Amino acid sequence: MPGENILIVDDEPTICIGQERELSWANYHVDTVSDGAEALEIARQKKYDLALIDKCMPGMDGIQTCREIKKISPDLIVILITGGHAIPEVEFLAAGGRICISKPFLQGEVLEAVQKALGEKK
Repeated sequence: MPGENILIVDDEPTICIGQERELSWANYHVDTVSDGAEALEIARQKKYDLALIDKCMPGMDGIQTCREIKKISPDLIVILITGGHAIPEVEFLAAGGRICISKPFLQGEVLEAVQKALGEKK
């Protein structure tokens, strides 16, 4: 449902910009950060409904970020974005994640996954 808060965690600025633009156009409130540590810091300050987290980032990877952010916000829905690497689905699901999407993704694919995940939350 539009109007919900979404956090994008990705070390690639072009991914953040593109997804922020697409989700903002769909009336979601979007914040972006470039690594897991920043994600944890902002999640302590603001409630998010959903986070899009890149799997491969310097420092804390996406699985670790998912595990730690769920400790701060247990109801947060996490979508993991991978860059064509093998998706550690069992580990991701055990960390509290919900959906995995592989890069490169088609236009609208992330928005569709966000809408589906938030719709299932209701």
